[in-house]
Amino acid sequence: MTITDTINAQVKSLVADVKALPESVKKVDVKDLRIQAENLAKSALDQASGVYADLSKKGEELVSKAKGVKVDDFKKTAEDAQKKAEDVAEDVQKKAEEFVADASKKAEEFVADAKATVNKVTKKAEATKPAAKKAPAKPAAKKAPAAKPDATS
Repeated sequence: MTITDTINAQVKSLVADVKALPESVKKVDVKDLRIQAENLAKSALDQASGVYADLSKKGEELVSKAKGVKVDDFKKTAEDAQKKAEDVAEDVQKKAEEFVADASKKAEEFVADAKATVNKVTKKAEATKPAAKKAPAKPAAKKAPAAKPDATS
């Protein structure tokens, strides 16, 4: 088979494929499709150009801001943050001390209330006990006179 035969076979195959296409596809206006494709490509290019311009502008702004930043600015920001942290720590410590003082005061009040309750209960218990009868007093025993020591010894 020669090259000419191969090309003729391919052309016949393409003609057969075109004849087999549905009628709606055969009626497609290629010129109209090309215009639509060009318009779509132009719209996409315009949109991409706009986005690129915005991005480029933002990048330039960022670079100019970065050039204006100095180490002293970072130091000042760090010092400010440290000062705020110290203030917060101080406030937390004061609140904790107040909390401890309040808790101690409440604990002392609870203890005082408990003691008062115990005292009331014990006083009521003593008041309700019947008085014990006293036994009559026994007469004191008489003591024998003490012996005199012997002077002869």
